[in-house]
Amino acid sequence: MPGEADTLALGAALAAGLVPGMVIWLEGDLGAGKTTLVRGLLRAAGDSGPVKSPTYTLVEVHVVSGLNFYHFDFYRFNQAEEYLDAGLDEYFSESGICLVEWPDKAAPYLPAADMRIELRVEPCVGDEQLSQVRPTVARPGWRAPGAREAGWRAHRADRGRQCQGTNMPRRREVLKFAAASLTLLVSRVGAGATAGSSILAVRVWPARDYTRVTLEHAQAIKYTHLLVKDPERLVLDLEGVEFNSVLQTLPSKILDSDPYIKLIRAGRNKPGVVRLVIELKGEVKPQVFALAPVGEYGHRLVLDLYPAEPIDSLMALLEKSGELPPKPEPKLDSPVTPAEQPDRRPAEKPGEQPEITRMVTIVLDPGHGGEDPGAIGRGGSHEKNVTLSVARRLKQKIDATPNMRSVLTRDGDYFVPLQSRVQKARRVQADLFVSVHADAFIKTTARGSSVFVLSETGASSSAARWLANKENSADLVGGVNLGAKDPYLARTLLDLSQTATINDSLKLGNHVLGELGRINTLHKAQVEQAGFAVLKAPDIPSILIETAFISNPEEEARLNDEAYQDRMAEAILKGIRRYFAKNPPLAKSKLARLD
Repeated sequence: MPGEADTLALGAALAAGLVPGMVIWLEGDLGAGKTTLVRGLLRAAGDSGPVKSPTYTLVEVHVVSGLNFYHFDFYRFNQAEEYLDAGLDEYFSESGICLVEWPDKAAPYLPAADMRIELRVEPCVGDEQLSQVRPTVARPGWRAPGAREAGWRAHRADRGRQCQGTNMPRRREVLKFAAASLTLLVSRVGAGATAGSSILAVRVWPARDYTRVTLEHAQAIKYTHLLVKDPERLVLDLEGVEFNSVLQTLPSKILDSDPYIKLIRAGRNKPGVVRLVIELKGEVKPQVFALAPVGEYGHRLVLDLYPAEPIDSLMALLEKSGELPPKPEPKLDSPVTPAEQPDRRPAEKPGEQPEITRMVTIVLDPGHGGEDPGAIGRGGSHEKNVTLSVARRLKQKIDATPNMRSVLTRDGDYFVPLQSRVQKARRVQADLFVSVHADAFIKTTARGSSVFVLSETGASSSAARWLANKENSADLVGGVNLGAKDPYLARTLLDLSQTATINDSLKLGNHVLGELGRINTLHKAQVEQAGFAVLKAPDIPSILIETAFISNPEEEARLNDEAYQDRMAEAILKGIRRYFAKNPPLAKSKLARLD
């Protein structure tokens, strides 16, 4: 395919002349091909494993013939200081090869480049486009713009001394060779840049709320769609797309249990056009939109099929028989009996026993889902699966507790936008909101549990700010239709006059953190604060729990252990009960109808 094949060839040409210790900056807009170039480089170097974008891990390490290749992506940095917070300098102190995407996000702290490569697509004559690659060999003594740290100057001096002798002349020759090769590999891509575009993957995410169909493709494609009546169908025409084996698998991905799709037919409609016909089980309101490349994904075309009559999924869950067994009427003179506590904590005093004088509703929010896997552990575990499993166990325990009931924001593997999670909690007038996650960091030694609450004024630490930015980016990966606006919810999230709610959130967070410390190491001994979008309900105490580090192999194994998941859920429940012991729920003037 024009463009992609040439970019892979660029990487291969570059690989021919790399030597240990080099730092290469890769610059260009989203989708320009930076990760593709790295993939070509690593393939040529002999790495046959997967090469994914490190947008959400910051760095991916590839070991080829004993040489370490460090692939960085700083796109998600909001401030250059986050580079220092992440402790990435040690990677540049080694003799590996550092390939850095979005290096400007880490200036002025990033070590100087031996070569800068800019990839971009510029308009040319007519409808054609010219894919340009501009290599620049760093001149002697060149450093990152604005670099001012004495430590970095010393570091670069050390690297210069290490490269003296036989390595340095070879490096200069290599850089000249690489620059010449890259200059020759400029390719022309026509308006039909979409012509012959390949569908890379098709995914279907059925759920009661809506069904999502995702088509991932190498380049942006043109599409049109229309609804057809009697019977209900959605017709989608894709221009300039190959009808390949990937598209042929789409019909087999439709389940009989899908709430909205009966079947899908796919085939060539006319030269250069592939048509998808989606037969529906009823009337739907489709949202069809495109997503730019992000993380591990290329271009995506998304079809969200919502029911014509919106379903209140949370109310439906509450009304399902067996989901929430009938609760006894609350008794003012009958305190809740504490669950058995197999720890060494002294017995609670009578005045500290939890008294829940009315039915309380706790919304549990399993992080990520569907298109958004969240963090991925070294063993291949997906955060979205771990969080759902822990949340389901916690739900069972809460529902078995007198005068307490819980609701999940998602009860399957599908994506829920961050704002929708808040909206669901407010719709049932939840008493608490608990978001469950599994942390990740570039260093596998990071470990422990954490609890976070919202901050009105700024993050309590740079690490908390970094984590909030990571979690708030979930919508970019999961895929949100920015054209669909909810003005009511927008007003809700702009209401930050919630000091009292944040104080209650801190109380809840401290109780939960204390219980987590009894079953796991604490990453931080105190509750931290940052601007998490999912915690912005102005009238509901809300916490975000990072159960453990899925990037730590030992903690990843524990997170996948059913017994440990059960202990984690039990600890969270104990923290919630202790919160209510100190802060009995007040009567509500208007209660959502839950029975």
